Amino acid sequence: MTLRNQQRDRLQQTIDWARKTEETLAEVRRRHLGEVHFRPGSTGISMVGLRPDRPQRGKSAISNLNRLAADFERLFRKHCVDCDHGRPTPEKLLQSVLVAEAYRTGRKLASLCGGDAPLFVTDELSLPVERGRIVCDLLALDGDRPAVIELKPARAMKRLVEQVTAYSALVDEHLDLFEALYSVVLGRPVSLMSPCERWIVWPAVPGRDRDPREDELAALGVRVVGYAESEGGFEFLEAAVPR
Repeated sequence: MTLRNQQRDRLQQTIDWARKTEETLAEVRRRHLGEVHFRPGSTGISMVGLRPDRPQRGKSAISNLNRLAADFERLFRKHCVDCDHGRPTPEKLLQSVLVAEAYRTGRKLASLCGGDAPLFVTDELSLPVERGRIVCDLLALDGDRPAVIELKPARAMKRLVEQVTAYSALVDEHLDLFEALYSVVLGRPVSLMSPCERWIVWPAVPGRDRDPREDELAALGVRVVGYAESEGGFEFLEAAVPR
């Protein structure tokens, strides 16, 4: 099987699990809005807790969704609450905070850019590439365009631009399947336009109200949002729109 066909097969399997998730677990997610995220994958789903003290803790490779729905309270407590919290990294906490906010606000990632915020679709979608795999942190919908959003605790610009560019190219290449995935998750027909948007969310430079790499990144077609950790979570600098 060619690499392209492997990618399409992985995406189709993820679409199938996303459909099963919406059919079986949407009501569970609604009852626990902002507390749990069900992440579809190619071989099942992951139950991901969004608690700030247990960010991204959960259980993966779940294939019996009916059992999960029937026994959710016990399984959620076991895998997402009464579990070793590990070492919560800023990246995991940031991801949980943004996803939890999205579920509570009609999927809007409002902290990143205010009113016309992109809609959260899914996260951690892994696809095979020539040297292993590539994963995006967040997939979103900005108007009629898909958006790949990378969340990182370090300002490693070259690596981040390469990563977000490589993944967005895959979205454009398989736009029909991403369109199907978006439609299933959002529960309505979605028509996507290319090119895919590229976003980087990374630490803000202290004392600056504008990211010093903003113009450079905008010239590359990358939108940047800076964040700072605060007692209540995170504060964000408003995103700049690439020229």
